[in-house]
Amino acid sequence: MECGKIPRIEYFLRMFFPPRCICCDCVLAVNVRNYLCSDCEKNIPYINRHQFGNPAGKSISNIYCAFDYEKGIRKAIHHLKFNDRPGNAKILVDMSYPLIKEYFAGVSAQFERANKYDIAIPVPIHSKRRRERGYNQSELIARSLAKKLNIPVSVGTLVKRKNTPPQSSLAKDERYKNPEGAFHVKKPYLIEGRRVLLVDDVITTGSTLEECGKVLLQAGAVCVDAFVIAVRRKLYVQ
Repeated sequence: MECGKIPRIEYFLRMFFPPRCICCDCVLAVNVRNYLCSDCEKNIPYINRHQFGNPAGKSISNIYCAFDYEKGIRKAIHHLKFNDRPGNAKILVDMSYPLIKEYFAGVSAQFERANKYDIAIPVPIHSKRRRERGYNQSELIARSLAKKLNIPVSVGTLVKRKNTPPQSSLAKDERYKNPEGAFHVKKPYLIEGRRVLLVDDVITTGSTLEECGKVLLQAGAVCVDAFVIAVRRKLYVQ
């Protein structure tokens, strides 16, 4: 049975552990399904597909993205990365996926095809940062997305061997150079001849995706596309 379309067990759990808005963290009613308060839902920064380019360069063929990195989406991703909210990953993918299909009509038919991609690979973080955080947010996003696409996720194939400063802490010109030489394909035989969907949380300048795409292509990937939750366009749009 359900209470307001929410399974009864979950409904009663929420009475003791009420859900919170993934953006502003306010307490929600027990029967809210989308984890957004009404104010945040009205102000979600959907991306304008006609203004969105490809900042990642030649190594990434297509980028799928639903939101600008602003307002509530920025807060939700911040909670995911720094406030121990791993559950936000699945919620953000659930929010993004239908928008990707709607906004990117020109490539969505390819995106939805079960045989479009052979494997999903999350952008890795350094092992030290993973130990500090307890998880890689891009891996959580990749796992949720891969379930929708019915493709496997490969973790540990693409690794980050240099503990570079966070992109968010650097000036724009430094962000382009920061990822150079930071990534390595540990198991090329898992990549060779595969169509790869690279997954990350946010695009800043696109340099991280570009570097990852480059090493994946060098390892023998047929093509590399990328899926991200949000794009910080102010950093690359002149």
